[in-house]
Amino acid sequence: MKLFKSTKISLITSPTNFPSGIAVKTDKATYWIKDNKRYKLISERAADSWNFTTVNAAESALSGIKLVGKLGFRDGTLIKNIADGKLYLISQNKRRHIVSPDSFEAYGLNRSRIIEVSEAETNMHNLGEEL
Repeated sequence: MKLFKSTKISLITSPTNFPSGIAVKTDKATYWIKDNKRYKLISERAADSWNFTTVNAAESALSGIKLVGKLGFRDGTLIKNIADGKLYLISQNKRRHIVSPDSFEAYGLNRSRIIEVSEAETNMHNLGEEL
């Protein structure tokens, strides 16, 4: 594994067998590694919802790891679609529209943790049952 070191960031540049469970951030995207496969995070906001341990790498370091899909927001994340103002809770990889303010108290949801997202990020998750 070849590392490029600067005063702030180490960058992996040669093909590497990354361990499962970490994220790899390149200049093009952030990927989650699982069982020698990679999943592209749909946005930096989605990546932040997972709170992964993240390593910086060049795209070339991922050359031996097959891209198999996309990864949206972590279950339990509260998102607000800025296009229409609707609030959702991500659950079982689906977006559940919050239609009652009582849902916040009933499920212990914290309004201060709402992440504002685009319509494209919202639509990454299929629509589930209303809350």
